[in-house]
Amino acid sequence: MDHARESDTSKTALVLTGASYVFLASAFISIAVNSLALGVMALCWVLVMVLGNRWSVVSTPLDYFFLAYIGAELLATVFSASPGESLYLSRRVLLIAVVYYFASCVGSPAEAKRAVAVLLGAAVLVASVGVIKLLLGGPGENTRLEIFHFYMTTSQLMMIALLLILPFAVHRRAPMAVRLGAGAALIPVGISLYATVTRGSYLAAVAGVVLIACVRNWRILILLTVLVGAIALFAPPYVTGRMESIVDLHHPENEARLLLWGTGLKIFADHPVTGVGDIDLGVLLKRYAGPGYSGQWGHLHNVVIHVLVTLGAIGALAVLALFVRIGVEEWRIYRRVREDWFAGSFALGAFAVFIGFQVNGLTEWSFGNQMVVILVWITLGITLALGRIAGKEGV
Repeated sequence: MDHARESDTSKTALVLTGASYVFLASAFISIAVNSLALGVMALCWVLVMVLGNRWSVVSTPLDYFFLAYIGAELLATVFSASPGESLYLSRRVLLIAVVYYFASCVGSPAEAKRAVAVLLGAAVLVASVGVIKLLLGGPGENTRLEIFHFYMTTSQLMMIALLLILPFAVHRRAPMAVRLGAGAALIPVGISLYATVTRGSYLAAVAGVVLIACVRNWRILILLTVLVGAIALFAPPYVTGRMESIVDLHHPENEARLLLWGTGLKIFADHPVTGVGDIDLGVLLKRYAGPGYSGQWGHLHNVVIHVLVTLGAIGALAVLALFVRIGVEEWRIYRRVREDWFAGSFALGAFAVFIGFQVNGLTEWSFGNQMVVILVWITLGITLALGRIAGKEGV
């Protein structure tokens, strides 16, 4: 490589690194900035490979599963009644590149630590903004906290932040400064999650915390029990009412979800193989649900049913197989690196996030929320990188 080309490669790589930090920092803050940074990353990464005359995308155990999911999206688009809309919305598959970027470009523990510090630093900053909003008098008694995003997205982002941070606070080999810092960070994150008053994210956070407790430190279960009990005893009626409604099948929101799920299964029965395409389901829901439907949703508040309707049985099998493989791979990597305080904590947090994501997906279309999926892909990519680094180091 001549000197000029080497200089161009170095400059482009520097821009790529800067864009990746902006991407990580904005993951909890702004979808617009995050998308712009992602575009710059993609362009720079391609340029670095072209200028360096080197293909630097690593293969992963998930490659064929991702290809199957992409193929299912394309197949559903071909047979959709609205192929243009389906093709446009199926662009979500492009976000998979995030997995490959971090899996390929995070090449050392130091690089991984910097990336995670930026990511979690942004999460704590956002949570702190939420606490400040609460201290300044909002939201009110019957409203829900929003921090840069709709409260439902805010709740999922705070759930993810909590599950990523908690393992660092309880890993016995982590430096005391890290454990104390992580413990302190959990306070604004937990308060902000609580103030969103979002049932699905509450359940997702509990599921992830229980997983971490069972794997790393069972004493967390005692703290969790005390915390849930304190909320049940001392939280205002609006919060306790929301929590109690989780098991109330006659609650209006629960009835609405049951109606949506039943309607979704009717649509699936008419389009069982390739689905209706990755489209907004508003028109179809009005047609199939009958006169009792309010007509306010374009999705089904359940990942599995939504995928069945939009991608059919073929797509649902591809997505479920992908999810299972992700879980298996993240758990396998955690088992390999568990004794390393950094890699073990992050890998366990990523696995807990994935479990929380699945629990949230029982009542929300979380797979269709770009801000949430981006974080799932980031954590997966960094976990794959940590597994690759451990393999090189013989761990």
